[in-house]
Amino acid sequence: MVDFWDSFLRMAVALALVLALIAGLVALVRRFGGTRLFTPVTAPIVQVLGSGYLGPRKTISLVSVAGEFLIVGVTPTDLVSFGRITDQEQVRQLLAKAAAVQSKNPSMPSPGLSAQFETEMKGGHAIA
Repeated sequence: MVDFWDSFLRMAVALALVLALIAGLVALVRRFGGTRLFTPVTAPIVQVLGSGYLGPRKTISLVSVAGEFLIVGVTPTDLVSFGRITDQEQVRQLLAKAAAVQSKNPSMPSPGLSAQFETEMKGGHAIA
């Protein structure tokens, strides 16, 4: 009977020691490593470059995903892809136009990119 309690006590102490070492290691990693340890230092893959209001809880957005430019419609329940813009110069022009409209009338809400997207889609050359 003495051997059982002696073995059990040794096992419990060894387990407590191992768990304490693991907890200490986790605390050190969190303190000195943090989340920077596992995340690469790169630009974000997904960026919303601009968006425009279409109606109640409905917007259209120009999104950059891994270097591709997508036109996306957003509602409370859906994301709808309207197409993509393959010419990066055209994206720069659209963003410059949106910034110019915003800077001319800072008190008035910007019409956003939706009117410019309609103009570009009518032309038919911006969407692949």
